[in-house]
Amino acid sequence: MRPARPHGRAAAGLLVLAALLACAPARSSAAAPTGDERFIGWSGETYRPVNPLEKEAKDHSRRWIETISWRPRAYIFHNFLSQNEADYVVKLVEKKVTRSHVVDVKTGVNKMDEIRTSWGGAIDRGVDPVISAIENRIAEWTHLPPENQEPIQVLRYNDGQKYDAHWDWFDDPVHTPGNTTDNRAATVLMYLGEVEEGGETALPIAVPLDAARQGRIKPHLSKCGANGTLAVVPRKGDALLFWDMLPDGKTICRRSLHASCPTLKGTKWTATKWIHNKPYGIDGYNPLRLAARCADQLPECGALAAGGACDARPAEMLGLLGKCRRACQDCVDCAENDLVCLRGNMRSRRRRRQAGYA
Repeated sequence: MRPARPHGRAAAGLLVLAALLACAPARSSAAAPTGDERFIGWSGETYRPVNPLEKEAKDHSRRWIETISWRPRAYIFHNFLSQNEADYVVKLVEKKVTRSHVVDVKTGVNKMDEIRTSWGGAIDRGVDPVISAIENRIAEWTHLPPENQEPIQVLRYNDGQKYDAHWDWFDDPVHTPGNTTDNRAATVLMYLGEVEEGGETALPIAVPLDAARQGRIKPHLSKCGANGTLAVVPRKGDALLFWDMLPDGKTICRRSLHASCPTLKGTKWTATKWIHNKPYGIDGYNPLRLAARCADQLPECGALAAGGACDARPAEMLGLLGKCRRACQDCVDCAENDLVCLRGNMRSRRRRRQAGYA
């Protein structure tokens, strides 16, 4: 029996489709995304590919997200920070660290306690283009806006310093009590360097997604790291995200109990972002409002830009708090509700152009 021939119109349609496919330009899977294709999910990915702003060594070039637990929800974003960004954050704080404190559960007052023996310092929100870019990256990852973030807390551990098991949400009478709608919802812990021995982030009552893998690394962990069910070894540039609340955004997650194991050899540097489920602070920090202000704050900005200050003094001139954003062509005018444009202004447009972004 002869095979049935396609209907005339159907055959014509197939020929047109074949012609279009033949004329379509071939695109390698490794081709750089353009335009809207830069948004996460365009090609089915669940993480943002490596950022061409930074040229890294081969072992720090691939960015990917590893799910390590569902109870609590916990993930490692490998190479979240570039090596240069990690070094930059340390340099901002290393000369002004002071002894870390804890919150007294009875009074809500900060105090020193042997439960936490690290030293640290804070970095104000949006203080310069580098910090603003990191904060926006955290917002994209967590899907919680930058205004919900507390200032970055940079911590230094050495000589056995530690932070014993604790929760990040508040349950003292001064701060908001647990199981309410106003508390810390998530924690992002960024590793700024390597540790020779110890210093793991232990989640002692977490349920690991891959218990066998955790078992294989236990012989290489310190006693503190091996005692619990899950531990993360510090790796420069990686970031650990765990949720302090359940998905309802109201109920605290007790499996988010965690500790910084004693750093036994070397120095451990970390940067912590505590993120609330509501805007944080009374200072009225609003990144979108700042992004809408594309203006110069100094009358001499034109002369400064012409003299090369935009690139010589980027922390002062560029970014959300930059003094000469317009003269440095670091922002554009945005319509009031154009969130895509405003989010572009939340980064340094000048630095992105220099790195090859449109």
